[in-house]
Amino acid sequence: MPSTPTPQLRHARTDSPLGPLVVVVDDDGALAGLYYADGHTPAPRPTALGGCADPDDPQITAVTSAVLAHLAGESDVLDVPLSSAAVPGATDLQRAVWAQVAAIPRGETRTYGEVAAAIGRPTAVRAVGQAVGRNPHSLVVPCHRVVGSGGRITGYAGGVDVKRRLLEMEGVTLGAAVSRSVSPAAGARLSEQPGAPAPGAPPSAPRARPAGPGRSRGRCRRPAAGRRTRPGLRRRRR
Repeated sequence: MPSTPTPQLRHARTDSPLGPLVVVVDDDGALAGLYYADGHTPAPRPTALGGCADPDDPQITAVTSAVLAHLAGESDVLDVPLSSAAVPGATDLQRAVWAQVAAIPRGETRTYGEVAAAIGRPTAVRAVGQAVGRNPHSLVVPCHRVVGSGGRITGYAGGVDVKRRLLEMEGVTLGAAVSRSVSPAAGARLSEQPGAPAPGAPPSAPRARPAGPGRSRGRCRRPAAGRRTRPGLRRRRR
């Protein structure tokens, strides 16, 4: 039986209001990864990025434009096709967690414990936190909407400050995060459109100029490695 061809990935770097991002797409132009270029934690493997995209790559341009429009407040839902090509070895638990996270609407949050309960693994809170941290589709699968117990702002791939800023942009009252349980049936498939408009108008985000061919896109650089912090744990000061 012939083997399935391995999807070819390519990536490009672009500026955003949150700092530089690395956008990864597959052969069909679906988003395979969206990472923070400076200190993404944990850093993706080189095989999850592929080669450098052409500066004028139309598929990279389409995905990047959608991401920037979303961050600029021009769209409530970041609607781009997703690919799992960058994480071929993802476990069933990771996929279940990402599906639950994809179903969290804009303007709401879930705790790690609620996500664990929703996938039928209420005692696997630590494993859920690790799966959230390895979500390859930042922003689209909104892992920034997963918080610690009591609404505490915990670790995030792009840093706690970026997580706080994203939640504020989406109208979440920090320290009193809206949290409702999600049934397992509510989890969206990885290829489905995540999120939903929040009731009321969220605060507008800083405007970002579309990244044209002459701007940051095309400067192919891997996301810098950052330190990993477990959800709900703070580093001790020496």
